[in-house]
Amino acid sequence: MFYHFFTGESNYSKAFLELLEKIANPAEHLIVFGFARRQNKGIRYSEKLAGRIKYLTKAGDLLYVVKHLPAADWIYLHYLAYDPSLLYWSLNKSLVQRSTWVVWGNDIYSYYKRNKNLKTRIYEVLRKRIISNFTEIAAFVEEDYDLIKKLYTTRAGYIPILYPIPVNTEHLDAAKATSSSECPVFLIGNSGDPSNLHLEMIDYLGRFSTEEFIVKCPLSYGAGVNYQAKVIEYGRKVLGDKFVPVTEFMDAEAYARLLAGVDVALMNHRRQQGLGNIMALMYLGRKVYLRSDISSYYYFRRNKLEVYAIETIPTLSYEELVRPVEDAEHTIPLISELLSFTNYKQLWSHLLNKHIS
Repeated sequence: MFYHFFTGESNYSKAFLELLEKIANPAEHLIVFGFARRQNKGIRYSEKLAGRIKYLTKAGDLLYVVKHLPAADWIYLHYLAYDPSLLYWSLNKSLVQRSTWVVWGNDIYSYYKRNKNLKTRIYEVLRKRIISNFTEIAAFVEEDYDLIKKLYTTRAGYIPILYPIPVNTEHLDAAKATSSSECPVFLIGNSGDPSNLHLEMIDYLGRFSTEEFIVKCPLSYGAGVNYQAKVIEYGRKVLGDKFVPVTEFMDAEAYARLLAGVDVALMNHRRQQGLGNIMALMYLGRKVYLRSDISSYYYFRRNKLEVYAIETIPTLSYEELVRPVEDAEHTIPLISELLSFTNYKQLWSHLLNKHIS
């Protein structure tokens, strides 16, 4: 039996499970969602998948999993949770040695919280033990793997992987055919998480407040009520009616329409984040600005995929800022190949088949 551990449900985990159903036998896999609250109560699965999902909603569920886990053929940790579960993994070296850490991004950067308080210092001690025992680490951006090796002692091998994005190319193609706008549309960030540094981006665009444009700002998840209100208040103060907060959850088709209507995206995260949104926008031929000191920027530039340095915005004219992507005809086919079912199948089949006896 193969075990997959997620901290909670999301559209990405759903997209992965739907892929798993197509490329493997679900009866051989058990999907475990941790104690994190479900992120989308509207998520539905096929009957086959639903029967292979275990929600840890009470102590008995946890005991069931712990009892059967030693017999696992292989374990996939989809995100190395920054919570008390670290104690369990640190005490079970043999299980970790039969595990793959599938990196999400934020689970690397927990490192920078290590000295916040006593709890984070303890967590960091446990993480060091666990990471040193992994057999392999799977990540889309190899630079993330390089950072892990820099921060921790590990002999784990690198496995390239990519989660299917919830907004797939079919959604994007349909949305692109119907998108239109009378003036440039900017997108600030991919969620309401403060790591998007929304206020800084609002200030950047405030320089051009006399120009005609619209700013879309997704805030529907990842934001506390107070922070969401703060961003909306500040956006309207600086940009007036140009600022359009997006506070409602959207299904894949609706979100694809939102992305298709964007001309320029400002992703100001200080770490690798929002890859699904970024690649969807690049597939649409849209202009994406990222911080030039993060791993995903290095990845895209190394693979000759056009992204722009967000730090240059204060020195740009409005015309330069909104100028279309110079080499979209080169970028779009490469992104299309990355987001194809063939690529997803090849990457995940390679990983899963490695552990079949």
